[in-house]
Amino acid sequence: MARSSALAKRLAKLSPEKRALLEKRLGRAKQVEAEGPRAAARAGIDRDALAKLLEQPAVPLVDDDLWQKMVEAGLRQAKASDSTEGLKREASLEPKLNGHAAAYICVALERLGAFREAGERYTLEELREHCSILPDYHKALRRWLVTLAEDGLLRIDGETYSNPTALPPEDLEISDDDRRHYGENLSAIMTGGRHPLEFLVPGGSTKGLEENYTRSPTFQYCNGVSSEILGTAVEQLPADRRMRCLEIGAGTGGTSVSLLPVLPKDRSVYVFTDVSRLFVDLGREKFAEYPFLVCDELDIEKDPLEQGYQRHAYDWIVAAHVLHATRNLHETLEHVCSLLAPGGMLLLLEETRFLRKFNFSMGFLPGFDHFEDYDLRPLHPLLDSESWGKLLLANGFSDFATMTDPEALPQVLGVDVMLARKAL
Repeated sequence: MARSSALAKRLAKLSPEKRALLEKRLGRAKQVEAEGPRAAARAGIDRDALAKLLEQPAVPLVDDDLWQKMVEAGLRQAKASDSTEGLKREASLEPKLNGHAAAYICVALERLGAFREAGERYTLEELREHCSILPDYHKALRRWLVTLAEDGLLRIDGETYSNPTALPPEDLEISDDDRRHYGENLSAIMTGGRHPLEFLVPGGSTKGLEENYTRSPTFQYCNGVSSEILGTAVEQLPADRRMRCLEIGAGTGGTSVSLLPVLPKDRSVYVFTDVSRLFVDLGREKFAEYPFLVCDELDIEKDPLEQGYQRHAYDWIVAAHVLHATRNLHETLEHVCSLLAPGGMLLLLEETRFLRKFNFSMGFLPGFDHFEDYDLRPLHPLLDSESWGKLLLANGFSDFATMTDPEALPQVLGVDVMLARKAL
């Protein structure tokens, strides 16, 4: 029972993509467990050998000249790839998705028995109890209500939400099929009658989710900019030095696949980490061709030193679409800094806008709402690029740069590539 509880907690931290892949491969996990000590030995890493690699001459400190070269390289690549046809196509869908968001929420609340008559009033907790919504979804429910208020369908008076007219409105601009689909599924998810993955991954196929990080235009943009920045650093790497990198929350390897080919095989060490043992094992198999790759578990919400990692042993930390999913960002960045050498680099890829479509995807999964630093993130876990910069500069970093123009399509789609240099 204790083991099941621990697994449930770990599942709750995973993104929709990771959770889907994890559930798909549960059979494999049982097989590995059945193999017992042999499997554990095969999956283990030689920490002594890794320690020796990390002790070899480190990368020279990033001086102002190299910092500027990396930033300029990232900006050039961002400018060259921020208006592809794929990004234009994705951006063109956003107005429609935004416009339909309130309608989908309305039909779900109608199915749950709320706001059907004009003048209904609820606090968030009263509404949750009235609709029998699970406590895990109270943050998602708050975002639903704020969305309706933004569109003038609800009024907010202190802690109370009220509807001036009956919902849904008569001029609902969605099809009958969508009305039925979203009404049934979203209400069932919020009350625990259906798992979110049954809605996100119909039929249990995870192919689209697994490919998302490498094939979608937004992630191709992020990966292209990231590899250009890292490649610029590699060009300046002295012949007798080794590039020491660690990736946090590497998951399915969607970012790793773009960075590993950039690194010199004889002068690199790349530690591929994830909170899930399954993804660590998958990373080891997927990237077996890279002799400098080491795969191991890491929970960045806990002290890395207590998990066997060395203090200040890495020149580069890569964190792609993962840091926002932690409980407290100040604490998370403290752990990141404990791994990063003085003057080391943090390559940060993040979602920087809460898109309304997240209300019906990652937005109501428990891992998305793991945050507890409400003074910094009151409604959702995402920070914009400017807020990330202020946070990093206040938590151990001396320099910060963002690669994406505020008006460019990637920012419209809510992603950015950022670079930060740790203070000496």
